[in-house]
Amino acid sequence: MSPQPAIRGFVCRMILDGARALPAETQRRVLPRVPEQTLALIESAPRMGWVPIEESMKLTEPLHAALGTPGFREFLSTQAERMASYPLLQTFFDGSVRLFGLAPQALLKWSPYAWEQSFRDCGRLVYQPRQESAERGRVEMRLEDVPPLLLLEGTFAQALAGAFEMFLRRCNRKGRVELRELGPRATRFVYDVSWE
Repeated sequence: MSPQPAIRGFVCRMILDGARALPAETQRRVLPRVPEQTLALIESAPRMGWVPIEESMKLTEPLHAALGTPGFREFLSTQAERMASYPLLQTFFDGSVRLFGLAPQALLKWSPYAWEQSFRDCGRLVYQPRQESAERGRVEMRLEDVPPLLLLEGTFAQALAGAFEMFLRRCNRKGRVELRELGPRATRFVYDVSWE
């Protein structure tokens, strides 16, 4: 049996709750496009259970379409902030800050561990430092071995960029998260994350 990409129930539920907290006009452009079965699955999934990623995408794709890429990244960045405070992920976050201090490179270095706890069979997240100093830094984050389903539409790639943007904001650093264009045959996402 081939692996089935999946996402933790608590992550899907936070995204759904975030969608329901959007302005009424935006909700009307998003929620009717999400199948009732998908909403029921997300609402009933155990917090530590797994939701098939294709079901999650039935929520995130209408969000991306309604908010546009900048708005979607901002929305997912806000949801990532909420997710980082979830007990399972908060443990990783706190440990990273204790070991490395509250700095973007510490949180980005921590993110592959959080990834493994939140996603199953959705690729492997890799941290690669490029330039680090007390004042500024640059790292390359790669999501490798991305399943074909997640390569469609760009929604998943933009959601991950939003999470990286949250790390910069949480550290009160100005910076950029750029998703490199790798071409139609790429099976990975590559992000240049820089800050000052």
